[in-house]
Amino acid sequence: MATKIALIDFDEGLLESSRADLEGRGYKVRTATDGVAGLQLIEQMQPEIVVLELVLPKLHGLQLCARLRKHPDLQAKVIVAASPTFAIDIRKAREMGAASFLNKPYTVEDLARAIKSVESVPIPHNEIQRIAALRSYDILDTLPEKSFDDLAQLAAIICETPGAMITFVDSDRLWFKSMVGFVANEVPRELSFCAHAIMHHEVMVVEDATKDERFAGNPLVSSVPRVRFYAGSPLHTPDGEALGSVCVIAQEPRSMTDQQKRALRLLANQVQLLLEWRRSMNKRGVTTTAATA
Repeated sequence: MATKIALIDFDEGLLESSRADLEGRGYKVRTATDGVAGLQLIEQMQPEIVVLELVLPKLHGLQLCARLRKHPDLQAKVIVAASPTFAIDIRKAREMGAASFLNKPYTVEDLARAIKSVESVPIPHNEIQRIAALRSYDILDTLPEKSFDDLAQLAAIICETPGAMITFVDSDRLWFKSMVGFVANEVPRELSFCAHAIMHHEVMVVEDATKDERFAGNPLVSSVPRVRFYAGSPLHTPDGEALGSVCVIAQEPRSMTDQQKRALRLLANQVQLLLEWRRSMNKRGVTTTAATA
C-alpha cells in the first residue's frame, strides 16, 4: 500500500510540483495551504508523513505540531520545512516531536530524500520488550559519569575520529550518555543512525552518508553537523535485547580497519559490563554516579 503524505504549505506552486513528483514515485499525496485546512486534512487522511511549513495562515505550524502530538489517533511523522532564519521555531518544533527538518528552498529531490530517510527508520520486532529492558537499567536522563565518558573518549582515539558517543535508543529519541565532539543531549529517533545500528549484531559502518539513501536526506547529514562517516557497535543485554550503541562519527567520508572494528566491539562489551555493574549497584541502593566518578 502506498505511503500517505500530507503536504502543508502556503506556496501553491511548491505544493503542486512536490505533489506531482511524489505521486510519480508512488506516494499518495494530498495538500493544504493553511494550518486549519492542514489539520482537517490530517484528521481525514491520517497520513504516515506530514511535510509542514511553520509559517502558515490561520494556524501556525507550531500550533499544528502541538495539536498533532496531543491527538491519540494521529501517529504521523512530521518533517518541518522552514527557512534557516526560523531557527527558534525549529528548536520548538523538535521539542514538540518533529521527526525531521528540511531547509527551504528545497528541490523535489531534497524532499524525496528527506521522506526516504524518515521512512527507512527500522523498528525491531521485539520493540516492547526492548524498551522494557532499556528502562530496567535506569540509565536514561542520568548525569555524566566518568567511566562512560572515558570509554567514549577511547573510541574516538582508537578510531581516529573527532566524534564518539555512547547512545541509547528510546521509544522516540536517541539519548546520549556520553559524547565527544557533539553538543546535543538527544535527537529524534527518526534522525538516528543508531536506530539502524541496533538492528545489527556486528559493527555497522556508513562510509559516506550522502551516498546512502537511508541517510542522504537526514538533516544531520545535509546540514550541521554534516555527518559523513558513522560506525556503531550495538549494545546488547545478556538476553540479546538491543539498547543502543558505542559509535563514532566524522565530517568526511572514510573507512575503518578490521582492528578498529574489533576495538569498537570490545568497547561496546565494556560498556555493557559497566551497565550490568551499574544496575546491580542500583539494586543495592548504591549511588553509581559517585561510585564511578
